[in-house]
Amino acid sequence: MEHAPLRPLPSRPTRPADPDLARRYVAARLPGLDAQAATALALVELARVQSDQAARELGLGAEDLGAALARARKELRRSRRALAGSGWCERAERLISDRLDGELAPFATRSLDAHLRNCPRCVEHERRLVQATDALVAGVSPAAPAPEPVALPAPVPAAIPKPIAVDPPPSVAVAPMPRRGSRELAAATGWNVLLAVAILLALASLALALAGALGAHP
Repeated sequence: MEHAPLRPLPSRPTRPADPDLARRYVAARLPGLDAQAATALALVELARVQSDQAARELGLGAEDLGAALARARKELRRSRRALAGSGWCERAERLISDRLDGELAPFATRSLDAHLRNCPRCVEHERRLVQATDALVAGVSPAAPAPEPVALPAPVPAAIPKPIAVDPPPSVAVAPMPRRGSRELAAATGWNVLLAVAILLALASLALALAGALGAHP
């Protein structure tokens, strides 16, 4: 059982391009392409507009839009390499274009796959077309927005350490000396006087005794 060859698929923009920007870009890349086909390619491939919406903007029916896209893609592939081909190859190029847009009927898909199995030229056309489409998409893809500057927080001044409150040492209460009354003071003074008199009397008696003893023995 024969299988259709693996076919390359073109890349798609990460984000839809602005339609006006896409039109100007395609017109600059493919100056020999008619305005209708250039606009159709810009809307469908770069601005990612749905086919029915692109047809309404261009005032075309589905068939005419498909023909305009096929012309544009043929010119896009020619920008990379020219290829000679037969009338059936022209038909195959239109089918390849429709298949890229998801507009190819099942019976036409089988016919196209059969042709590609036997036509290296149309296989080359599809490969070159995908490469050219990738380059077209890469050229118009909007750049990722630059990250917004991040506002750095204002420097916080170093906090001045507060002095540590130190409790004063507890004061030691000194008990005041008890004050003596006048009577106690007078009594103490009287006892001191008596004591002094007693001492003097004792010394006098001792002196008399010594004197008597010395007089008795000349």
